[in-house]
Amino acid sequence: MERTEAVKGGKFLLVLIVSYVILSLVIGLIPLEWIELLLAKAVLFFLGLTGMQGEIVFQEPVLIYFENFSVQISYLCTGLMEFILLVSAVTATEGIKRKKKVFGIIGAGIATFLFNIMRIAITISLIQGSSMEEIELTHDVLFRLSLFVLVAGYYFLWYYFSVKK
Repeated sequence: MERTEAVKGGKFLLVLIVSYVILSLVIGLIPLEWIELLLAKAVLFFLGLTGMQGEIVFQEPVLIYFENFSVQISYLCTGLMEFILLVSAVTATEGIKRKKKVFGIIGAGIATFLFNIMRIAITISLIQGSSMEEIELTHDVLFRLSLFVLVAGYYFLWYYFSVKK
């Protein structure tokens, strides 16, 4: 590997880390309950389309009560970590025009929000009639998959279409 490629990689990593820290601090100024509440309301809306009804309790973490169970919407459920990582990666990428980066950041927000609504709604819908082991496995697998698929997949697609002529 040429030295210039190593320097580019190091610069990308440095900008990624600095951006991640700064964005985490800035987003940390927003009360987490508000973000959790927004996500919980969106999840309940989509579950309502399938006939599932629940009630939200506004606290930290936000709770959704259903007929026979309840779920917490915590920080890790919000997708903030994934969103901040994607914004940082888009910001750190060299050779892409600013306009495409802005679209990449907006798309990351939309993709992260919709993906997490889907992930949470699927997990909640599988809770009824499942054992605790099945629920935990489903939750853990969907969470880990979402981290990889959402972050790596979105970044790959954004980069591919951003450099495509």
